[in-house]
Amino acid sequence: MQAEILFKEALHLSPIDRVKLVELLMDSFTSKPVDEHEQAWATYAESVCDEVDAGATLHSLDSVMRELNQ
Repeated sequence: MQAEILFKEALHLSPIDRVKLVELLMDSFTSKPVDEHEQAWATYAESVCDEVDAGATLHSLDSVMRELNQ
């Protein structure tokens, strides 16, 4: 019964938050400790996603390579 209530509440989450919830639930089935480096990369990746969502300026690989090669 409680699972059905949680499921109905989860349906109100954004698609990104639902994916995070699924990942958390799937991870709960394994007892593998999270490696510090893996956690650091995950935290960094999340911060990059937040910056992009906030409207960060993005550059194509071509434009970056041209800038580096000047």
